[in-house]
Amino acid sequence: MLQYLLNATAIWLISLVLFDVFLRRESYHGYNRFYLLLTFLLGALLPLWQWQDDGALYNAALQRPVERVISAKETIVAAAAPSSGVINWELYLGYVYVAGVLVTVLLLIAEVVRIARLYRAGNRYRQGSCVIVETGKDYSPFSLFNLVFVSKRDRYTQEEWDTIIAHEQMHGLLLHFLDVLLMQVAKIAFWFHPLVYVYQKRLMMQHEYQADKTGKAKPQFYGKFLIEQALLQTAPSISHSFNRSPIKNRIVMLTRKSTAAARTKMLVFVPLALVCIVCFSKNSFSQKFVKNGNTVTYRGNKFELRKFHADTILTTDPVTGKEHTMIETAANQLVKMNGKPIYHHDFKGNTLKEPYFAGSNSDLWEYLMHNLKSDFAKMDDGYYCLIINNLIIDEKGKIVYYEYENVRKSNRYFIRESLIMDSSRITSIDKKDQQIIFGKINDLMQKVPPFVPGMLDGKKVIAYYDDMGFSRSIKVADHEVYETNDDRNWKELQ
Repeated sequence: MLQYLLNATAIWLISLVLFDVFLRRESYHGYNRFYLLLTFLLGALLPLWQWQDDGALYNAALQRPVERVISAKETIVAAAAPSSGVINWELYLGYVYVAGVLVTVLLLIAEVVRIARLYRAGNRYRQGSCVIVETGKDYSPFSLFNLVFVSKRDRYTQEEWDTIIAHEQMHGLLLHFLDVLLMQVAKIAFWFHPLVYVYQKRLMMQHEYQADKTGKAKPQFYGKFLIEQALLQTAPSISHSFNRSPIKNRIVMLTRKSTAAARTKMLVFVPLALVCIVCFSKNSFSQKFVKNGNTVTYRGNKFELRKFHADTILTTDPVTGKEHTMIETAANQLVKMNGKPIYHHDFKGNTLKEPYFAGSNSDLWEYLMHNLKSDFAKMDDGYYCLIINNLIIDEKGKIVYYEYENVRKSNRYFIRESLIMDSSRITSIDKKDQQIIFGKINDLMQKVPPFVPGMLDGKKVIAYYDDMGFSRSIKVADHEVYETNDDRNWKELQ
């Protein structure tokens, strides 16, 4: 979630800066409206988009020679471990967010009730495509959908009245109410984000600029009328108000004409979109790792590797009794992060207290399988193996690194002790299923409950979880999922 907010904020901030520098003072209001809407949606949705080809899905920079299936990794932001005396900030922040949503919804309801009361108490009649509501209140004229709220018809000259109707009809013709609905939803979801309110203000001004085009024929009269209406009460925030400020900017825009050369500024959206896709999507360069020799840099952390050499082993098929020669290659081991040692269970002195899972499930595997069971149940009958390597927990209990290997299927067995599968009996699952599992695991690892970090001599340290990683096997039969822990009991599925 934190990474999503950072990416969304970056997109919105860059887009608004470019808008204010290049487009805000130009009279291409239709394009400006399009730019604001599209960049806002870009910031809200692009960080959720996961673009990748096979090279990104199954990244081979740290692969095993036998498996060659290690894929992209995610840095996880988890809350502090809920041990005794430790505050679970993630939980409290969740409560604050929900409270903010409720308050924002209540404020919106209050605005709707306010307009509804004016509608019920007012004198209503139709004029063209608009429904006129005379409220008798000292509000500046405002509109919502096809409703136009005015104080009294007889307070305006015919010319002023025609100006009001033409202005508000333009709002309806251009479907500005759809933008208003979008921003209201955005304010509920992002009530805490100041850039959402900046976007709303910029967008509403573009609406007024577009509607003000109806007064271009008589700019002096129209400007004077705008100033007069500015002295009246402001309208509800969810409506289009005739006196929306700043009035000075609206009067200036009545006579401004952008040059043909200024049209080139519209092209600013093209590089902006490309930069956002490359830098702020879910699988962007900001999240990829870079391997250089025996070091890996990922998400601002630098890891040092210690490599292991491959070896050959002789294995026996427990079903057929036939012997197979296989290559065994241990996973690359990460030994340092940002210059600090990464500890694991065979640390000399045996004084390391390893990290442990502090969620409601018994361990990380149970947490994953509880959420993945329905996905595996949809697969064909067989044995499946899921492997996660190099799972590292930092001093704050956060998962800062892990390697996910894709799911493999066999109709007979796996040799789990050495984390090797007989290549003559294994197959990769359907690519679509592989992507579903991959995406689900990444999502689950982002939401994983907190860990209690490793301890060494009373100090929190960076350490491996569950001896560098784990591999578990799953049996699927008749769309039921079973965990298989004992290799000796595995039988070939008929």
